[in-house]
Amino acid sequence: MRNASFAIVAVALAPLAGCTSYPFHMPGSVDVRQYTTSPSGGSALSALRLRPDVCEGVDLRADYAVLNEASFVTFLERQKYTVDTQRQQVDPKRPELHYVFVTVPGFVDAVPLRVAVLPNADDAGRALHEALLQYGKGSWGVHRGNIAVLGPRGPTDDDIAFASTTKLACWGTLTIAESGEAYVVPGGYTEP
Repeated sequence: MRNASFAIVAVALAPLAGCTSYPFHMPGSVDVRQYTTSPSGGSALSALRLRPDVCEGVDLRADYAVLNEASFVTFLERQKYTVDTQRQQVDPKRPELHYVFVTVPGFVDAVPLRVAVLPNADDAGRALHEALLQYGKGSWGVHRGNIAVLGPRGPTDDDIAFASTTKLACWGTLTIAESGEAYVVPGGYTEP
């Protein structure tokens, strides 16, 4: 069964990457320090942590429920964003894949997020991690339970600012690729 799970994750990697070519920049200038702290005072991604106020009022306890794209969409709609979901036709052996287009004030176009529904949390975390390593610097995403969400590539500061302002970093574990590594940004939602 472990090999079957790995095959599902491997098949999910290519479709997860669909969002990475979309041009992504936060409107206006972004100062990542409004969302993060660094114990060393530096700006290295590995040292950054989300500020406590980023997820203030959001339940950060681990979610063990089996989720689907509607769980993700409901979270965004509660944040008062307009959301359009499009299901991608997939092979029955692949996980369900969805594009979720989020309209965010200040952006000209809706921001596309690629959502993969996987069998379990381990597969979702692995699929996201592998996709981030494959697409490199500027790639980012979140995962919660059996859901992996890949965002459009952009500058790291913009990635963190978007995930913080939309509270995506509070909904799922925020992971960002840089220099051949994928880093979890602590301070938001995490799973054991």
